[in-house]
Amino acid sequence: MNRSDDHHRRGTARLRAPVPRAQARCPQWAALLVAFLGIAGSICAQTTTRIATDAPIVNFRLPTFTPEGYRQWLVRGTEARLISTKEIDIRELTLTVFTADATDRIETMILSPSAKVLTDSQVVSGPGTIRVIRDDLDATGANWTYDHKEKRVSMRQNVRVTFRAELKNFLQ
Repeated sequence: MNRSDDHHRRGTARLRAPVPRAQARCPQWAALLVAFLGIAGSICAQTTTRIATDAPIVNFRLPTFTPEGYRQWLVRGTEARLISTKEIDIRELTLTVFTADATDRIETMILSPSAKVLTDSQVVSGPGTIRVIRDDLDATGANWTYDHKEKRVSMRQNVRVTFRAELKNFLQ
């Protein structure tokens, strides 16, 4: 029994000799691949990379630090939308303002259902309600603005402030 009879009996007939790897490449596939890459390359060359600003960022966090590396503030929200490179709309804002020194203490917490953050001027504002929490006071209101450089909160409607500190000579 010769070798080809053995293959026929086992059902593994060998019809032709194995092709060496160099000859196994198919020039048609290579041509198709080159054509596809050429088309894809021309499409990519015509478009520019752009961040999609219409998709929300879930569980948004934006910390800001001093030049010395201390925390200044932390802007958080359940959802954020980038309006531009300098403007962010945030849902369920929690703004934590730190002492910006080695103690790293929380100085103020600001809570609001919605807010707009202007990152270049470090101003945060909202038309809705706000709650400001500090060791010495608790304040609520609406239609508000927080200027971080001035460390000033302005509320224009329904303002209520509860002081926790002693007010000496308040009415004099």
